[in-house]
Amino acid sequence: MKKLLVIFCIFITQLDANEKSINQQWCSANSGVSEYRTKYGTYVDCLTEEYAVEVEFDYNWKESIGQSLHYAEATNKKPAVLIIKRAKSKKDYLLELNQTIDKFNLPITIFAINE
Repeated sequence: MKKLLVIFCIFITQLDANEKSINQQWCSANSGVSEYRTKYGTYVDCLTEEYAVEVEFDYNWKESIGQSLHYAEATNKKPAVLIIKRAKSKKDYLLELNQTIDKFNLPITIFAINE
C-alpha cells in the first residue's frame, strides 16, 4: 500500500510540474506575473496587465471557470483561461468549455495551446 501511495504522489508531482512549466513559459511570453498572490491568499496562475489567467489541462476545464472568475474579482482584471490541449485527449474539452461560456454569456477569455 505504501509503495502505491508513493508512486501516485510522484505521478501527481510530475503532472503539476509540467503544468507549472507551461504556465511559466506562457506567462513570461505574455509579460505576466506567475503565481500572483491575491488579497484572499489564493494564487493566480498568471496575472497580465489585462487578465487574471487560470491555467488548466483540458480535462479540468470545469474548475477553470470558477477559478478564473474568482481571480478576476480578486485582482480587478478580466477573467481568462489558458487551456492546455493534450494530444491524448479523446474529447473536445475546448468545445465544451466554449459552449458553457457562450450559453451563460460568461465574460471569460479563452487561450488555448497544445501540450
